Amino acid sequence: MAIKFCHICNKEDRYGHGHTSSRALASGIVCPVCFQPSCGNHLGTVRWRWRSSGEVDSAQVCKECIRSYKHRDWDRYSRDWIT
Repeated sequence: MAIKFCHICNKEDRYGHGHTSSRALASGIVCPVCFQPSCGNHLGTVRWRWRSSGEVDSAQVCKECIRSYKHRDWDRYSRDWIT
């Protein structure tokens, strides 16, 4: 799902860095942890094992949530985090 802007790129633009390409926006999503739009350049994959079934699963999450470990609080009672 394409997004209109990236919250991380917007922060970098304030400091004179960052530019978001249309390709990065087209591959962007709304982060399932912080619910902010993030471009493809600022997404990373996190992996977990479901406690109920033991199956491994993954999702794309913004790099701010990964760096701050906020993704570990996302449904912590149902998931054992791998990365």
